[in-house]
Amino acid sequence: MITRSVTVAKIRREYWEQIADGRKQFELRDEEVAATSRAFVFVDASTGEHLGNARIISCTNFGGYDDSPWSWLMFSKLVDVPAAELKELFPVAAKNIAEEYEMYLYEITPISDDELLRNLFADPEKQGKD
Repeated sequence: MITRSVTVAKIRREYWEQIADGRKQFELRDEEVAATSRAFVFVDASTGEHLGNARIISCTNFGGYDDSPWSWLMFSKLVDVPAAELKELFPVAAKNIAEEYEMYLYEITPISDDELLRNLFADPEKQGKD
């Protein structure tokens, strides 16, 4: 048996537009996504409307006692969001010492609904052989 999942994430519509057109390749989160999660399903933070999907390519952990240190400026450049706005989006992180607070940076690429379903149902032994 293979368990795969998606992570539903609230996002501002303008951020989704940046992902959809390739300007935004990273998604920053202050909670780790389950290892079985293959993709983000983005919904509008205001309306709950489905905006689109993005495959999770990789995750890099920052902060805490075991991972690389981070700064608001570094994340601002990677996710193309002003540092002040990031501090509003992550108020708990903003109140902590950056090096001690864990953050998760996901490299992503937009995918269609059909591609999302194919990805979830694909045979892992055949992936990459086509």
